[in-house]
Amino acid sequence: MKRKTKIIVTVVGSIAALGILTATGVQAYHKLVKPTSTAKNKYQVYKVTGALPLTMSGKVVAEKTQSLNSPTGKLQQINVKDGQSVKNGDILLTVTATDVQESISSQQDIVNKANRAVSSASATLKNAQQSYNQADADTKISLKDTVTQAQQALTDANGDLQDAQNKLAELQGKLTVSLKAPFDGVVSVSNDTKDGIPAITMNSSQKVLQANVSEYDYSKVHAGDIVTVSGIDGSPKQSTKITKIEQIPSNQGKGTTYYPFSASVNNEFLYGQSVKVKVPQSELKIPKSAVYKGSVYKVIDGKASRAQADLTQNGDTYIVNSGISKGEELVTNPDAKLTNGEVVDD
Repeated sequence: MKRKTKIIVTVVGSIAALGILTATGVQAYHKLVKPTSTAKNKYQVYKVTGALPLTMSGKVVAEKTQSLNSPTGKLQQINVKDGQSVKNGDILLTVTATDVQESISSQQDIVNKANRAVSSASATLKNAQQSYNQADADTKISLKDTVTQAQQALTDANGDLQDAQNKLAELQGKLTVSLKAPFDGVVSVSNDTKDGIPAITMNSSQKVLQANVSEYDYSKVHAGDIVTVSGIDGSPKQSTKITKIEQIPSNQGKGTTYYPFSASVNNEFLYGQSVKVKVPQSELKIPKSAVYKGSVYKVIDGKASRAQADLTQNGDTYIVNSGISKGEELVTNPDAKLTNGEVVDD
């Protein structure tokens, strides 16, 4: 009875083992005969953006600076202080012209002499007229010429006096000389002069940016371009237009050549302030890898769309002339396997 039970257990175990082996074999078979799926190609997508702006440093200066020629003489009064704002025509200082003072003294002597000549001629005429009035008829004929000559002498003396007085008035008008502001602005006053008359420099109220662009970027900057000017710490900040770009470089030595350009800025900026300048760039660039056999693949609604574009190679990039717009998406690694209309995972 025990032997029969042992046989039954052995048979059942063999059947179970056979079943396990059979299942394992089936699974292995299916793995062998099932086709292997091809790995999906992975493409990278690039969104076209504008070029980074050119950045450089600059200074804020007066649009116009003029050293004024102070008159010579003795200082009478100075009406301004260093750093003071003035208006066009304001009197900055007055000077007594010492050389004119000497001329006035000499001219005053001439006027005094002319006055005496007039007094003498007047007395002579008076005497001649009295003699004429008291003379008899025959004598009056001979005295008439004397009276006429005396009248002419007095007229001449009065004319000489008038000329001398006019000359004296002209000189007196030149005695005090005023220095006036030639335009609105801020004055710089220096008292370190030999003649005792302060040296005054005018700085116009209108301020401008002065910056330089290198020879490599010269073609990227144009008069009329909008630029952003800001203080080193970001304030103040202003958008303005480039007014002028010089054709003559600021340096003629060795190394990179730089060309000055300027733009108007508002009065929030300080004279001499250091600033940052950004010049936006409108050109579009795409990676060299985005071009495959002369074409690009735009990503539209998640699918690759082959397109033509007018491009100019520039090192590791292409400059877009036409055919691609800012904000469009491109496949950056197209290859021979990429097909038109293929779904692209971005």
